[in-house]
Amino acid sequence: MAFRTTSILRQKHQLRPAFELALRSSCLQLVLARWGLETAALMELRDNKPAVNDERKSRAVEAITTAMYESGLDDHATAMEKTMLDKPYKTWEYSDYAYGDHWEAFGILQWLLGRQHAIPPYHSNFDRARLFQSTGILPIDPSTVEKFVSPFMSLQTHQSVDEKQLQHEVDVAEAWFWRARAQVILGLRDEIARSESQAEDQKQQDESPLESVLRSKRVPHSLRKMAADMPKNIPLAAKRALAKGIISQVEGDDFSIAVEMRGAADGEPAKTMSVPYSNLDENHHDAIRKIAESRFLAFAWSLGKIKDWDADQVGEMTSINPINALWTPNED
Repeated sequence: MAFRTTSILRQKHQLRPAFELALRSSCLQLVLARWGLETAALMELRDNKPAVNDERKSRAVEAITTAMYESGLDDHATAMEKTMLDKPYKTWEYSDYAYGDHWEAFGILQWLLGRQHAIPPYHSNFDRARLFQSTGILPIDPSTVEKFVSPFMSLQTHQSVDEKQLQHEVDVAEAWFWRARAQVILGLRDEIARSESQAEDQKQQDESPLESVLRSKRVPHSLRKMAADMPKNIPLAAKRALAKGIISQVEGDDFSIAVEMRGAADGEPAKTMSVPYSNLDENHHDAIRKIAESRFLAFAWSLGKIKDWDADQVGEMTSINPINALWTPNED
C-alpha cells in the first residue's frame, strides 16, 4: 500500500515580509555593483591592460559605500557586506570575489517581489542587466533605494507569488541542489569511502583536503553516507523528479540539460540538444552547482529556514520542505 503524504510533509510556506526581501535585495545590489567594478579591475590586472577611467571608478566605489550608509542599508547589510564595501577600491581579497555567486539569489528575491516574471532553468543564469534595471536602484544614488523599498514597507503588502507557484519553485530548487551535490559526491566517492574507513582508526585534528572540498561545496554529512549508492540514486531521483513535475525531461536516466550546438548559421537561432547532467564537464557541473546553491540560499532565507544571510548556514541543510521534494511520498 502506498504511503500518503501527511500534512506535516507539505507545510504551507510562510515568506518573510515583503519589505525584508526588498531590503535584502537592495543590499545585494549595492555589493554586486561593487563586485562588478572590482572584477573588471581584476581582469585588467590579469590581462596586463592599463587601467581605464580609474579615478572615475574609484569615485563610483566611494559613492556606493556612501549610498549604503545614507540610505540606512547598513542596518540591514551583513557584517561581511559592510566590510567589503568599506574597503578601498582594488583592495578586495580573493574570498571577496566569491560574492559574485549571489547573483542568482538576487534573482530569486526579485522573482519573489514580482520584479522578475520567471526563474530561468537551472543551467541558465538570470539576465544581470535586467535584474539591476528591475529595481530602479542606482547604486550611487541613495534616494533610489528608498524609492524601491517604500512600496513594500506596508505589512499589508501582498506577496507577488501564490502558494502553488512558491511550492513548485522550492521543490525545483531542492531537486537541483540535491543533484548538484550528488555530482560532487559521485566524483569523490572513492575518497569518501577511504576517509570513512580511516576515521574509524584515527581522528584527524586538522581538516583533510577532502573535508575542505566537501565543506566549500556545501555537501552535508548526511549525503556523504549515500556515496556508495549514488550511481543508483541519481536515476531514481531523475525518475521521481519527472513524475512529480519538478523537471520536464529525463535524459540517460539523469536530469536533462539543454546545451547549444555549435555551427549555427549567422542570424539563425542556435539549436539545442539534451544531454544527461553527468555528461557535462567539471566546469559546467561547478557552474550549475553555484546556481542551485545560490537560489536555494535565497529560498531558505526568505522562508525563514535560516536566520542570517549566510551561505555556510545551508551547508548541512538537505531541504526547505520537511523532506526533500525528491523523496516526499507521492500524494494519491
